[in-house]
Amino acid sequence: MFLATIATLVALPAIWLFSQGGPSRGTGASGAQAVGLPTPAGENRASSDTADDPFGTNGPIFIDGPTTPPRHSVIQIVVPAVNRSAFLEGGASFKNAVGLTINTCSAPAVPFGASITVTNRDNGHVVTCINNAPAPVPPSVVIVLSAEQYAQIGALIDAPLPVRITW
Repeated sequence: MFLATIATLVALPAIWLFSQGGPSRGTGASGAQAVGLPTPAGENRASSDTADDPFGTNGPIFIDGPTTPPRHSVIQIVVPAVNRSAFLEGGASFKNAVGLTINTCSAPAVPFGASITVTNRDNGHVVTCINNAPAPVPPSVVIVLSAEQYAQIGALIDAPLPVRITW
């Protein structure tokens, strides 16, 4: 065991010394010249002086992929046409009772008896009513709903709500 340890301690530095270049090798000699082999034809001595690359390439390696990006596709967005004469935007208010039934509302600018869809522009909640109670409305208000209908699209304390009405 003692002899194997001594042989290893002597052999490892010797191998390292000969592989790294010792005093017998010139600083510019290639590995083939240090061993005594002839230099292959066309080998540039200056290029062999540079750091040896174990993979045989000196430049970066890039992963192959598509050389051109894919074409942009045209996405069609279909927006329904808005009939400018069949909608209004403004405020919505409420009263405890607007008409004889719970689904009755008052919108003087809308034809009498029309079914009106009221959309809260802040949260998107929707309610439907019938314009059967023609009554005057305050300025900047386009529709007056019953308190129950109004509570479906917003809080009562937020009156008047910004709405869009369509019929």
